Amino acid sequence: MAYEVPRILSVNSRVIKVSHLDLPSQPVTYLLTAMAALDTSMTVIDNAGFSDNDLLLIGELGVDGTEIKDITAAVTAGTALTCVAVTFAHPAGTPIRRLSFNQWKLYGTTTNTFAITNLLGGAAINIQVAAPYTTYVNTGTEYAYYWAVAFDSVNSITGNNSDGVASTGYTLDSVGSLINSALTSTKKEKGSIITDEWFFKEINDCLRYITGKLKHWSFLQSFNYSLGSSVRGSYIYTMPTDAEDKNTNKSILDVRVGTDEGLTYVDKKELEKEQEGVAYTQVTTQAVATDTTLAIDNSYDFADSGSVDVFISGTKYTITYTGVTRSTTAGVLTGIPAAGTGSITVTLPVDTNVWQGEDEGQPLYFTVYDGSLYIWPLPDASYDYKNVSLDYWTSRTLVNSSGDVIEPPRYDAVKHWLCFKLHALDNASGKLDFNDGDWILFNEILKDMIRTECSGQKFKWRRLVNRISL
Repeated sequence: MAYEVPRILSVNSRVIKVSHLDLPSQPVTYLLTAMAALDTSMTVIDNAGFSDNDLLLIGELGVDGTEIKDITAAVTAGTALTCVAVTFAHPAGTPIRRLSFNQWKLYGTTTNTFAITNLLGGAAINIQVAAPYTTYVNTGTEYAYYWAVAFDSVNSITGNNSDGVASTGYTLDSVGSLINSALTSTKKEKGSIITDEWFFKEINDCLRYITGKLKHWSFLQSFNYSLGSSVRGSYIYTMPTDAEDKNTNKSILDVRVGTDEGLTYVDKKELEKEQEGVAYTQVTTQAVATDTTLAIDNSYDFADSGSVDVFISGTKYTITYTGVTRSTTAGVLTGIPAAGTGSITVTLPVDTNVWQGEDEGQPLYFTVYDGSLYIWPLPDASYDYKNVSLDYWTSRTLVNSSGDVIEPPRYDAVKHWLCFKLHALDNASGKLDFNDGDWILFNEILKDMIRTECSGQKFKWRRLVNRISL
């Protein structure tokens, strides 16, 4: 079972505030009859989904008298639950929910790396469900970073750890700081609708909206990313996972092999024209020295007889053959001499590249499609094991925790987006008010970001003749 990530609201001197975990939607039931203080038996509308040793939230978060108790007896389908004696009286209609945790373990570290070495106070503390959040005052050693871990003391289950929060608190550009600021500005609190997940979704929607307003943002540039090394016989490189567009050249600033100048972009059709007369496939079944056949993935484009080239550890081996077996699933080159010129003299592992009519030399061109980058011609011996470097625009990094930092330099735009969306929750229909002051401020900040944006890069423009790009 995956558990929610806790969130530290703030750290102010020795005071640490921890946000409540979002309430699960199921199971939930309601008291059918009132409970007096110290009662252990509860009658509910339906006890389906509840089991012995489950933790029960009795009441609503942040309301006086709300408490956590655990079930102490087997549950028989019906309306009865037995629990530890309640501390407070609860009227009929009180909601009963199953919780995953009832305590926090708070840890301190000297670096921003989670560790369970320093448990604050030496023990877990109860989640303060009757308050808006759990407050802990650290009277012991002060640390540079603090962490919260959810804990079920009844079943000894430990949940996920929070992001580390510096003793100075969240930075202004962090998700946690923006959430707190938006809640304060709108005078709202977290609950069944306003949850951490709600905030993460809205922040990500905002970031996508900002990104879509400009083709490329300077803060999304990445330079000198290594695609790997150039290797004789290979021309395919996997695009980085965070590239804005992994199927076209829209995300690419430059591609270089070694210390040479950047390669020239051509589209897939143009590259195929450069590769006219070239056949390419891979070894299907490992071949070893003296084998007289070579099984390959696809033999249809290869001549009925002739030679192919394979590259092993930077060395080119030419293999001659006199016949081809063609198949819809694989092919076989036959008539390979067992020894001498044109024979197989080294082991050819599965997926070894097999070429016929290829060009070797200085790589000059590149193209991008299907998540891969292709260079051409094939690197020759002088370009073997050179760095293949890429300058590109990354995709937007989405947030999923309070410690994440917002990428736009004007992170305050995100706060106004959140306030705008929080205000919309007051409307029963959920209709957005585009006259909302926070929406207006958000757009003013966005316009200012676009107006002042500068990539810092020079772009080469093709000259125009009669309005035609050459």
